[in-house]
Amino acid sequence: MAGRVSYGLRAPLFDRLSKETDMPVVLEGADLAESIRAALLRLFGSRAYRDVRDYLAAPPSVATYGVPDTVDYTASALSDRQLMARSLEMAVRAFEPRLSDISIEIEPTRDRTRPLAARLTASVRMRGYERPLVFLLNGPEVMLLGAPK
Repeated sequence: MAGRVSYGLRAPLFDRLSKETDMPVVLEGADLAESIRAALLRLFGSRAYRDVRDYLAAPPSVATYGVPDTVDYTASALSDRQLMARSLEMAVRAFEPRLSDISIEIEPTRDRTRPLAARLTASVRMRGYERPLVFLLNGPEVMLLGAPK
Protein backbone atom coordinates (compact mmCIF):
# COMPACT_ATOMS: atom_id res chain seq x y z
CA MET A 1 0.00 0.00 0.00
CA ALA A 2 2.99 2.32 -0.16
CA GLY A 3 2.27 5.48 -2.13
CA ARG A 4 -1.50 4.99 -1.97
CA VAL A 5 -3.51 7.96 -0.73
CA SER A 6 -6.29 6.93 1.61
CA TYR A 7 -9.25 9.27 1.87
CA GLY A 8 -11.26 7.41 4.47
CA LEU A 9 -11.09 7.53 8.21
CA ARG A 10 -10.31 4.89 10.77
CA ALA A 11 -13.29 2.58 11.22
CA PRO A 12 -15.44 3.40 14.26
CA LEU A 13 -14.72 1.26 17.32
CA PHE A 14 -18.15 -0.39 17.17
CA ASP A 15 -17.47 -1.51 13.60
CA ARG A 16 -14.00 -2.81 14.47
CA LEU A 17 -15.33 -4.83 17.41
CA SER A 18 -18.41 -6.25 15.71
CA LYS A 19 -17.01 -7.38 12.36
CA GLU A 20 -14.60 -10.04 11.16
CA THR A 21 -10.90 -9.45 11.70
CA ASP A 22 -10.28 -8.80 7.97
CA MET A 23 -12.36 -5.62 8.01
CA PRO A 24 -10.35 -2.67 6.68
CA VAL A 25 -9.02 -0.30 9.31
CA VAL A 26 -9.64 2.65 6.99
CA LEU A 27 -13.11 2.87 5.49
CA GLU A 28 -13.92 4.35 2.11
CA GLY A 29 -16.40 3.76 -0.70
CA ALA A 30 -18.81 0.88 -0.13
CA ASP A 31 -17.31 -0.03 3.28
CA LEU A 32 -17.79 3.52 4.51
CA ALA A 33 -21.37 3.66 3.22
CA GLU A 34 -22.16 0.33 4.90
CA SER A 35 -20.68 1.56 8.19
CA ILE A 36 -22.87 4.68 8.02
CA ARG A 37 -25.92 2.57 7.10
CA ALA A 38 -25.33 0.33 10.13
CA ALA A 39 -24.94 3.37 12.42
CA LEU A 40 -28.20 4.86 11.08
CA LEU A 41 -29.96 1.56 11.64
CA ARG A 42 -28.84 1.57 15.30
CA LEU A 43 -29.81 5.25 15.70
CA PHE A 44 -33.28 4.90 14.15
CA GLY A 45 -33.88 1.69 16.11
CA SER A 46 -33.32 3.50 19.43
CA ARG A 47 -36.00 5.60 21.09
CA ALA A 48 -35.29 8.87 22.85
CA TYR A 49 -37.43 9.38 25.93
CA ARG A 50 -38.75 12.79 24.86
CA ASP A 51 -41.75 13.91 22.82
CA VAL A 52 -40.89 15.20 19.33
CA ARG A 53 -41.38 18.88 20.28
CA ASP A 54 -39.33 18.49 23.50
CA TYR A 55 -36.66 16.60 21.54
CA LEU A 56 -36.37 19.43 19.01
CA ALA A 57 -36.19 22.10 21.73
CA ALA A 58 -33.45 20.48 23.81
CA PRO A 59 -29.76 20.25 22.91
CA PRO A 60 -28.70 16.72 21.89
CA SER A 61 -26.90 14.63 24.48
CA VAL A 62 -26.03 11.02 25.17
CA ALA A 63 -29.20 10.83 27.27
CA THR A 64 -31.29 11.67 24.18
CA TYR A 65 -29.62 9.17 21.81
CA GLY A 66 -32.15 7.80 19.34
CA VAL A 67 -35.25 9.29 17.80
CA PRO A 68 -38.46 10.33 19.55
CA ASP A 69 -41.57 8.21 19.26
CA THR A 70 -43.95 9.58 16.64
CA VAL A 71 -46.97 7.39 17.36
CA ASP A 72 -49.13 10.46 18.11
CA TYR A 73 -48.49 11.98 14.68
CA THR A 74 -50.36 11.27 11.47
CA ALA A 75 -49.06 10.47 7.99
CA SER A 76 -51.68 12.62 6.28
CA ALA A 77 -50.75 15.88 8.04
CA LEU A 78 -47.93 17.80 6.35
CA SER A 79 -47.04 19.60 9.59
CA ASP A 80 -46.66 16.26 11.42
CA ARG A 81 -44.44 14.85 8.65
CA GLN A 82 -42.29 17.98 8.78
CA LEU A 83 -41.86 17.63 12.56
CA MET A 84 -40.92 13.97 12.14
CA ALA A 85 -38.40 14.83 9.43
CA ARG A 86 -36.86 17.61 11.56
CA SER A 87 -36.47 15.24 14.52
CA LEU A 88 -34.79 12.61 12.33
CA GLU A 89 -32.47 15.24 10.80
CA MET A 90 -31.55 16.50 14.27
CA ALA A 91 -30.72 12.96 15.44
CA VAL A 92 -28.54 12.31 12.38
CA ARG A 93 -26.72 15.64 12.78
CA ALA A 94 -26.07 14.93 16.45
CA PHE A 95 -25.09 11.28 16.31
CA GLU A 96 -23.65 10.61 12.83
CA PRO A 97 -20.84 13.16 12.44
CA ARG A 98 -19.62 11.68 9.16
CA LEU A 99 -22.68 13.10 7.36
CA SER A 100 -23.33 16.72 6.39
CA ASP A 101 -25.92 18.54 4.26
CA ILE A 102 -28.57 16.26 5.76
CA SER A 103 -32.08 16.38 4.34
CA ILE A 104 -34.95 14.02 5.08
CA GLU A 105 -38.18 13.95 3.11
CA ILE A 106 -41.17 12.02 4.41
CA GLU A 107 -44.08 11.28 2.10
CA PRO A 108 -47.29 9.33 2.62
CA THR A 109 -47.72 6.04 0.76
CA ARG A 110 -50.70 3.90 -0.19
CA ASP A 111 -49.32 1.00 1.87
CA ARG A 112 -51.48 0.54 4.97
CA THR A 113 -48.74 -1.35 6.84
CA ARG A 114 -46.10 1.34 6.09
CA PRO A 115 -48.01 4.63 5.63
CA LEU A 116 -44.81 6.71 5.31
CA ALA A 117 -41.73 6.55 3.10
CA ALA A 118 -38.63 8.54 4.00
CA ARG A 119 -35.54 9.44 2.02
CA LEU A 120 -32.33 10.69 3.64
CA THR A 121 -29.95 12.62 1.40
CA ALA A 122 -26.56 13.63 2.77
CA SER A 123 -22.91 14.06 1.93
CA VAL A 124 -19.86 12.39 3.38
CA ARG A 125 -16.95 14.82 3.58
CA MET A 126 -13.75 13.64 5.23
CA ARG A 127 -10.13 14.47 4.51
CA GLY A 128 -10.57 15.07 0.80
CA TYR A 129 -13.17 12.32 0.36
CA GLU A 130 -16.56 13.66 -0.70
CA ARG A 131 -19.51 11.60 -1.85
CA PRO A 132 -23.31 12.07 -1.83
CA LEU A 133 -25.32 9.27 -0.22
CA VAL A 134 -29.04 8.51 -0.37
CA PHE A 135 -30.71 6.16 2.09
CA LEU A 136 -34.29 4.91 1.93
CA LEU A 137 -35.82 4.59 5.38
CA ASN A 138 -38.54 1.97 5.46
CA GLY A 139 -39.71 1.06 8.94
CA PRO A 140 -36.98 -0.99 10.61
CA GLU A 141 -34.83 -1.01 7.43
CA VAL A 142 -32.24 1.48 6.20
CA MET A 143 -31.25 0.83 2.60
CA LEU A 144 -28.46 2.51 0.66
CA LEU A 145 -29.61 3.65 -2.77
CA GLY A 146 -26.73 2.99 -5.16
CA ALA A 147 -23.47 1.89 -3.54
CA PRO A 148 -20.53 4.29 -3.92
CA LYS A 149 -17.29 3.06 -5.42
